[in-house]
Amino acid sequence: MPFTIVCDRSFHQPHIRLLRIRPNNLQLTIRHIFVSLANMSWIDSFLPEYLRQSLYARVEPTVRTIANHLNDGNLTAVDSHSGELVVSELARQGVVNRYGYLDIPIGELIATQVAQNPGFDFYSVNLNDIILFGESKYVAARTAHNDALKQIVNFKRDQKDDKDLVTVHPFVPEGRRNAFVNYNNGQKGYIAAFAAKNESDDELITKIQANAYFQRLTDSSELICVAVDV
Repeated sequence: MPFTIVCDRSFHQPHIRLLRIRPNNLQLTIRHIFVSLANMSWIDSFLPEYLRQSLYARVEPTVRTIANHLNDGNLTAVDSHSGELVVSELARQGVVNRYGYLDIPIGELIATQVAQNPGFDFYSVNLNDIILFGESKYVAARTAHNDALKQIVNFKRDQKDDKDLVTVHPFVPEGRRNAFVNYNNGQKGYIAAFAAKNESDDELITKIQANAYFQRLTDSSELICVAVDV
């Protein structure tokens, strides 16, 4: 893997966790992300065959935009254009690999707008068939936990999770569709992914627990805060 999980701890409640990810080599990690996102062969494993052409047509312009933001995978550091994308994809891969949750492509690839995803940044389904909605933030000068948590709270207010169900549905296998029944029964979760700086794990947990937006999300079925050290 191009990254290492350096922390996986609960916030005194088993359904709320901090997952911390550290790239092993940022340049190689960016290259890995570029290759992963640019490879569209995953489309063949999703959707009925008659819809694949539509998905290819939707994804291709976004891949070109992503390639531009990542300089075809040759960036040596993240910037304002690439930072959020790197945080999104590392957080998504970290959750999928660490917990065995459902692997769903990031929102920029499967949503309708080219590199301007109007909803959540990424999605997954946990082992209890609960849909998780992920939001990512990158700020160069500081840890961006407040930005990610605030955006989730705002998206909940604006019912972005409700609206994104149409986007998520085709990528959830038939045997996992109970997740939508659970959603209708009020069971849903969130992933707040953010660029982290030099805080220790304890300092970061203290900051997050004191955050007003975090406190408004603790009644979610699951809440994962993913700190990415970039």
